[in-house]
Amino acid sequence: MSRTTKQDAMDRMDQATSKVSAAAEEAFGRQANKGILADKVAEELNVPRRTAARVLDAVLDAVSDLLRGRGKVAVKGFGTFERRIRKGRAYKHPLTGESIDVANKETIIFKPSDQLIVETRTNAPARQKKAPGLPTDDILFQG
Repeated sequence: MSRTTKQDAMDRMDQATSKVSAAAEEAFGRQANKGILADKVAEELNVPRRTAARVLDAVLDAVSDLLRGRGKVAVKGFGTFERRIRKGRAYKHPLTGESIDVANKETIIFKPSDQLIVETRTNAPARQKKAPGLPTDDILFQG
């Protein structure tokens, strides 16, 4: 009769969780950052990465300025960013039972559009690229 040690059980658990985490990482990939986003924009617009990064910065600055000024920014086919105030409430400390009051907090909510949800599903077909030579290509990024 073989004896199972604590180490054997831990090794089995590690193997099981590594399979799950590998599958999750494969399904969702790694997290993208601003640099990767700038690379994709540069590739899409066929411009240098530095220009794409400046365009991306300008778009993100415009979204934050509009949120500050208007409180809501809706991008058709992508989603809606909205500034909201989360109500304060009273919590109880789990160990002492003491009541803790938390003040109102201003936060940003993002609600994705139905189109974005459908397009980002894992089994969704890839989006088709726009045909090169559109009339706006001559106007954008000269210089």
